[in-house]
Amino acid sequence: MSDKESADIVYLYPKDYSKATDIRGVPTTVCVCGCDVWILKVRFDKETGEIGMYFMDMECASCGTLANPPIPDSVEEDTIYYDDNYNIEEDDDDADL
Repeated sequence: MSDKESADIVYLYPKDYSKATDIRGVPTTVCVCGCDVWILKVRFDKETGEIGMYFMDMECASCGTLANPPIPDSVEEDTIYYDDNYNIEEDDDDADL
């Protein structure tokens, strides 16, 4: 791989953000522009080398649209949700306990 090819990934940001929008709210894998390549921040697990955590905002590599990544189904069970005042929201299933 040449130096030019390896440097290209560093510049994988849209050159023009005029068509970017904000579609955060519903997780997605494909942007409204049709692109399925995203720029997002991740943290790697030190032991396995796999992605251990990722931020919930991502940017389309083509147009710059902001979106939310998909969430694996298993995460929903272990997720703690907070209200606007950073208080833990009660889950309806926990109310019966």
